[in-house]
Amino acid sequence: MKTTHNGKRYDSAKCETLAERDHYSHSNNYAGTTSIERASDGTLLVLTQTNGQDLYMQDAFYVPDEDINFDGYDLTDEQEARCAELGLITIV
Repeated sequence: MKTTHNGKRYDSAKCETLAERDHYSHSNNYAGTTSIERASDGTLLVLTQTNGQDLYMQDAFYVPDEDINFDGYDLTDEQEARCAELGLITIV
């Protein structure tokens, strides 16, 4: 997916995935995934990819208006280490 923000063109296929969160419909069917992506210039973006199981969710790729909160996202050990390295989270 691609998006433009402040004259810069971002391609989700070229971004680094820092965290992911799965979504489920009211009947507990998998409905899609939202991920936090990092572009090569350091910009953080949110990518949501859906499968049509939830009518309230749509595919989206955007730069959020506010700071990204990592609460509720799943991180692999590698993603956790990378986010800590970037100063996005603190490991205690």
